[in-house]
Amino acid sequence: MIIDWDWGLTDWAILIVAVILVLYLWGTRNHGHFKKRNVPYLKPVPFFGNMRPAICSKNKEYFPDYILRTYRELKDHPYGGTFSFMQPVFVLRDPEVIKTVLVKDFDHFTDHKSFFSEATEPIWGKSLYNLSGERWKDMRTILSPAFTSSKLKTMFPLVSECCQQLVQYLEQCHQQQPEEGLEVQKDGEVLVLELKDLFTRYASDVIATTAFGIGVDSLKQPTNEFYAMGQKAFKIGGLRTLKFFGFLISPKLMQILGVTLIPKKVTEFFRTMIHDTIATRERESIVRPDMIQLLMQAKKDAPSENVKDVDKKHELDNDDITAQALMFFLDGCDTTSTLLCFASHQLAVHPDIQERLQHEIDETLREGGGKFTYEAINGMKYLDMVVSETLRMFPPAVVGDRLCVKPYTLEVEPPLELQPGDTLFIPIYGLHHDPDHFPDPERFDPERFSDENKNKVNPLAYLPFGAGPRSCIGSRFALMETKLALAHLLSAFNLKVIAKTPMPMKIVQTGFNMSVEGGFWFGLELRSS
Repeated sequence: MIIDWDWGLTDWAILIVAVILVLYLWGTRNHGHFKKRNVPYLKPVPFFGNMRPAICSKNKEYFPDYILRTYRELKDHPYGGTFSFMQPVFVLRDPEVIKTVLVKDFDHFTDHKSFFSEATEPIWGKSLYNLSGERWKDMRTILSPAFTSSKLKTMFPLVSECCQQLVQYLEQCHQQQPEEGLEVQKDGEVLVLELKDLFTRYASDVIATTAFGIGVDSLKQPTNEFYAMGQKAFKIGGLRTLKFFGFLISPKLMQILGVTLIPKKVTEFFRTMIHDTIATRERESIVRPDMIQLLMQAKKDAPSENVKDVDKKHELDNDDITAQALMFFLDGCDTTSTLLCFASHQLAVHPDIQERLQHEIDETLREGGGKFTYEAINGMKYLDMVVSETLRMFPPAVVGDRLCVKPYTLEVEPPLELQPGDTLFIPIYGLHHDPDHFPDPERFDPERFSDENKNKVNPLAYLPFGAGPRSCIGSRFALMETKLALAHLLSAFNLKVIAKTPMPMKIVQTGFNMSVEGGFWFGLELRSS
């Protein structure tokens, strides 16, 4: 067959116009989604939807800004619509509507929208966050006992050891620069360092000991393989950025193509480590107070009296244990280090708040004979107020999501009919920065969460860990880890604003979490007593 390509200008013009028209129609195919349902929405553009400022704008809009802008532009509506690239998303603004979805009628909204497919990423696909329906319910039932107060108390000493490593390392830096470790400078009697790196290594060590059952000191051994592989799991850049946007634009297409987000080398490293750990413990009858041990016991006992309804075909295997440990790592490491950075930032720029918190820390140490206990940390009211306010201003997740799994009508005005597959956003960052819920929302004020004031906070407008049956299962562990690190650090050091401290602070998005432009640069001054 011979094709004649001897076309004239008119032929080529018609072809180009036809291609452009097809692309336009494809890029706008969902733009009538909300209009058909009589839903107020933000006007989208082809392909980018409402995300164009984040991609091709002179003043780049980061994801927290996008959520806040969307929330504010839909003011006076209990819900509205936006487009995450070409995907229509319902945004819920009214706390009562949010309560209905997350709590009251949860059985209609049980699932998350996930990037991971068991077909392409079998380990990550088995994690609690990724599971749906009955499989999620079964796994949540199995895992919940691992996060009770009694279990957290058994892991408390492991976290304490990591905190002591952190403080001892910094005290050593104050005396002399270690041969290995972070790049720490000295300005007189003040250590100058970037806190994100410091706290990421701390959080990584905590996860290593509590979830993977291994002892690591990433401050003194900065190139250890566990930390390096963890950073590869978190790192977003280059080709991986394109993959990430591909999943945002068309997750089904990416899964059909077999595209993976986490490098297979990273997954296999952690999988081998956990399988070897399980085999060693079973062979040598080793018992350790960590998550691996708790999951091994759940595997041994299931179905037990605590999990009597678990389907036999969904019993735990070693890959299930690996998946939950990896989820704990992915969800907990970067979010905890980011929370510690923002808390440190606010304490440094508000020395009066820092001083009051240090007074509580000193009193707690005196009463505890120079040691922190699980009960003492949980009983520190001002520490809880500081952390709670940090979570309000800088929540670990700026947005929550749910998938509608069966037809449902939200009884609001006007009523909203939802169909299976509809995606709903809970704009956590918008709610937390709404003056109707938190007066003067850009002011750091721990007093919002004092005993006298915390009853004024709408629990469905304050969602740092979500709400309802699918709230963050590790929230209490994250709070314990964060509070203990702050207590240890501030017992020994004062946080100081230095020349490199980003002032004023500009929020940016790096990887999966918020950060600040220029990094979290601060000084650490050794306390005199």
